[in-house]
Amino acid sequence: MKGLVLTGGFGKEMLPLSKYYPKTMLTLHGRHLLEYVLAGLIETNLEEFIVVAGYLGDKIKPIAEKYRQQGFSIQIIDQGDRKGIEGAITSASEQFSDKEPFLLAYGDIFAPPMFYQHLMNSFINTAADGAIAVTLVGKSAEFGIAAIDDRGFIKKILPETPSEENNANYIFAGASILPGEFFEILREEYKLTTALARLLKEQRRICASVWQDEWVDVGYPWDLLAANKDAFKPLEYSRIHKTAKISPSAHISGLTLIEENVVIDHNAEIVGPCFVGKNCYIGTNSLIRAYSCIERNCKIGYSVEVKNSVIQQGTKIGRLSFVGDSVIGENASLGSGVTTMNVLEDAQSRKMTKTIKGRVYHKLGAIIGPHSIIGSNTVMLPGIIVDSDKVIPPGTVIHKDLK
Repeated sequence: MKGLVLTGGFGKEMLPLSKYYPKTMLTLHGRHLLEYVLAGLIETNLEEFIVVAGYLGDKIKPIAEKYRQQGFSIQIIDQGDRKGIEGAITSASEQFSDKEPFLLAYGDIFAPPMFYQHLMNSFINTAADGAIAVTLVGKSAEFGIAAIDDRGFIKKILPETPSEENNANYIFAGASILPGEFFEILREEYKLTTALARLLKEQRRICASVWQDEWVDVGYPWDLLAANKDAFKPLEYSRIHKTAKISPSAHISGLTLIEENVVIDHNAEIVGPCFVGKNCYIGTNSLIRAYSCIERNCKIGYSVEVKNSVIQQGTKIGRLSFVGDSVIGENASLGSGVTTMNVLEDAQSRKMTKTIKGRVYHKLGAIIGPHSIIGSNTVMLPGIIVDSDKVIPPGTVIHKDLK
């Protein structure tokens, strides 16, 4: 069986983080999102993969080469001008046989390897014609919904949101095993959900692989915060690389991942779970709090506080700054004294929550695009988005998105 991985979407909803890279190339804990998908598929014993690329697809080539060196077969196919998920799937049809099933995976799903193993086991154990990973409604209904019979097989597929009338209560979870003839069916039906519905109409037995554990559809920048938390869940012990230079006066508690050549200066405190990538510098008196992910080559200055944030590679944060519940793109620069306010409040300064794409946030900081420069003593109100390549003058109070 071959794996078909879709990475060709423009990722408009992930902007500004996806301006210079496909969103599947964003990193968590030193690994690209695409690598998490490939690692999960490898756990099912797949060895041959077709990756469909589109927007900035050349950026994926180093990942493919990395896995080729490990003995896997990876071919990159350009989606070209074919639109949507349907176009991505059909663009790879010549690489597959209509006689053999294939495993379809979306490159922006963050899930543990067991997610894919569970899908494969469901397919094998039921001797079905196909299997679709499904999860409970509440995360995204973008790819259609399914109703399941009492034997665990899918009996109905609908494109619309669930209701009492249609009695469907599961959504597709971004991975499936489909018969080889599905490519031809999709070309004839044009829409993914109608093509799947036709499989059922033609008496194909499609089992449901019901997943009830960690699963994040990484479609928006804030989804990286949820994926980051899930990435820490399998962590059972700390790993501190032998080349890390940690001051005797620094304090590390909780589960931490500290990679090569990290420098942690005097009186800095790391409160796990945290990830600090290769070649990072954590300045004197800084506080790195739980669920912080600081990717490689970042510089965190004197007395900086970082909390529950994802900071992409090459970012610099100046002294006395606070970054909380935020996502910062690569090679951004925050001057000294920058504050990302993260407590959501209404007009009467009462605490509130915010719902984005079905996920509820009690606190939400800033989304700062790659290569942006934020001047010293800038204050950003909760939930602010700053586009890539922006230059913000010192002392600015940012009340609204800067796009």
